[in-house]
Amino acid sequence: MFIKNNWPGISWAIIIFVLSSIKPPAIYFPDLFDLFTPDKVAHFIVYAILVFLLALGFVKTPGILSRNHFLFSVLIAATYGGLIELYQGYFLADRVGDWVDCLANCIGCAIGWIIARLFFTRHSLK
Repeated sequence: MFIKNNWPGISWAIIIFVLSSIKPPAIYFPDLFDLFTPDKVAHFIVYAILVFLLALGFVKTPGILSRNHFLFSVLIAATYGGLIELYQGYFLADRVGDWVDCLANCIGCAIGWIIARLFFTRHSLK
Protein backbone atom coordinates (compact mmCIF):
# COMPACT_ATOMS: atom_id res chain seq x y z
CA MET A 1 0.00 0.00 0.00
CA PHE A 2 2.85 2.37 0.85
CA ILE A 3 4.55 1.94 -2.56
CA LYS A 4 1.23 2.21 -4.39
CA ASN A 5 0.39 5.52 -2.72
CA ASN A 6 3.88 6.97 -2.84
CA TRP A 7 5.29 5.91 -6.22
CA PRO A 8 5.25 9.49 -7.63
CA GLY A 9 7.36 10.81 -4.74
CA ILE A 10 9.68 7.81 -4.77
CA SER A 11 10.10 8.09 -8.54
CA TRP A 12 10.88 11.80 -8.27
CA ALA A 13 13.47 11.09 -5.55
CA ILE A 14 15.14 8.56 -7.86
CA ILE A 15 15.20 11.15 -10.68
CA ILE A 16 16.82 13.67 -8.31
CA PHE A 17 19.44 11.07 -7.34
CA VAL A 18 20.26 10.29 -10.98
CA LEU A 19 20.47 13.98 -11.96
CA SER A 20 22.63 14.65 -8.90
CA SER A 21 25.03 11.89 -9.93
CA ILE A 22 25.82 13.00 -13.47
CA LYS A 23 28.46 15.57 -14.35
CA PRO A 24 26.89 19.01 -14.74
CA PRO A 25 27.43 21.05 -17.90
CA ALA A 26 30.22 23.61 -17.74
CA ILE A 27 28.19 26.73 -17.05
CA TYR A 28 29.75 29.73 -15.37
CA PHE A 29 27.67 31.71 -12.90
CA PRO A 30 29.22 34.99 -11.77
CA ASP A 31 28.12 34.64 -8.12
CA LEU A 32 27.61 31.08 -6.87
CA PHE A 33 26.17 32.34 -3.58
CA ASP A 34 23.31 34.13 -5.27
CA LEU A 35 20.12 32.22 -4.50
CA PHE A 36 18.49 33.34 -7.74
CA THR A 37 20.87 31.82 -10.27
CA PRO A 38 19.24 29.30 -12.62
CA ASP A 39 20.93 26.47 -10.71
CA LYS A 40 19.42 27.49 -7.38
CA VAL A 41 16.00 28.13 -8.90
CA ALA A 42 16.16 24.57 -10.29
CA HIS A 43 16.80 23.35 -6.73
CA PHE A 44 13.74 25.29 -5.51
CA ILE A 45 11.54 23.72 -8.17
CA VAL A 46 12.85 20.16 -7.87
CA TYR A 47 12.46 20.03 -4.08
CA ALA A 48 9.10 21.82 -4.10
CA ILE A 49 7.83 19.09 -6.43
CA LEU A 50 9.31 16.39 -4.18
CA VAL A 51 7.54 17.76 -1.07
CA PHE A 52 4.25 18.06 -2.96
CA LEU A 53 4.46 14.49 -4.31
CA LEU A 54 5.45 13.06 -0.92
CA ALA A 55 2.60 14.88 0.84
CA LEU A 56 0.18 13.66 -1.81
CA GLY A 57 1.29 10.07 -1.28
CA PHE A 58 1.49 10.29 2.51
CA VAL A 59 -2.05 11.62 2.87
CA LYS A 60 -3.29 8.42 1.19
CA THR A 61 -1.17 6.15 3.40
CA PRO A 62 -2.87 5.00 6.59
CA GLY A 63 -1.15 5.69 9.89
CA ILE A 64 1.23 8.33 11.18
CA LEU A 65 2.27 9.46 7.70
CA SER A 66 -1.31 10.40 6.88
CA ARG A 67 -1.81 12.37 10.09
CA ASN A 68 1.46 14.28 9.69
CA HIS A 69 1.85 14.29 5.91
CA PHE A 70 3.10 17.88 5.64
CA LEU A 71 5.66 17.53 8.42
CA PHE A 72 7.04 14.22 7.16
CA SER A 73 7.17 15.32 3.54
CA VAL A 74 9.22 18.42 4.39
CA LEU A 75 11.52 16.60 6.83
CA ILE A 76 12.17 13.72 4.44
CA ALA A 77 12.74 15.98 1.42
CA ALA A 78 15.05 18.37 3.32
CA THR A 79 17.03 15.46 4.77
CA TYR A 80 17.24 13.88 1.32
CA GLY A 81 18.52 17.18 -0.14
CA GLY A 82 21.22 17.38 2.54
CA LEU A 83 22.25 13.76 1.99
CA ILE A 84 22.45 14.34 -1.78
CA GLU A 85 24.86 17.24 -1.16
CA LEU A 86 27.00 15.05 1.10
CA TYR A 87 26.91 12.28 -1.52
CA GLN A 88 28.06 14.72 -4.19
CA GLY A 89 30.82 16.11 -1.99
CA TYR A 90 32.28 12.84 -0.74
CA PHE A 91 31.51 10.20 -3.36
CA LEU A 92 31.50 11.88 -6.78
CA ALA A 93 34.62 13.22 -8.44
CA ASP A 94 32.73 15.43 -10.91
CA ARG A 95 30.35 17.04 -8.41
CA VAL A 96 30.74 19.28 -5.37
CA GLY A 97 28.68 19.28 -2.20
CA ASP A 98 27.53 22.85 -1.62
CA TRP A 99 25.85 24.23 1.49
CA VAL A 100 24.17 26.92 -0.63
CA ASP A 101 22.58 24.16 -2.73
CA CYS A 102 21.39 22.57 0.51
CA LEU A 103 19.89 25.91 1.54
CA ALA A 104 18.20 26.18 -1.88
CA ASN A 105 16.83 22.65 -1.40
CA CYS A 106 15.35 23.67 1.97
CA ILE A 107 13.80 26.80 0.47
CA GLY A 108 12.30 24.59 -2.24
CA CYS A 109 10.90 22.32 0.49
CA ALA A 110 9.25 25.35 2.12
CA ILE A 111 7.79 26.41 -1.23
CA GLY A 112 6.51 22.86 -1.78
CA TRP A 113 4.95 22.89 1.69
CA ILE A 114 3.09 26.13 0.88
CA ILE A 115 1.90 24.80 -2.49
CA ALA A 116 0.79 21.51 -0.94
CA ARG A 117 -1.11 23.31 1.84
CA LEU A 118 -2.89 25.51 -0.70
CA PHE A 119 -3.67 22.53 -2.94
CA PHE A 120 -4.95 20.36 -0.10
CA THR A 121 -7.11 23.18 1.27
CA ARG A 122 -8.58 23.93 -2.14
CA HIS A 123 -9.25 20.27 -2.96
CA SER A 124 -10.60 19.32 0.50
CA LEU A 125 -7.80 16.90 1.25
CA LYS A 126 -6.47 16.70 4.78
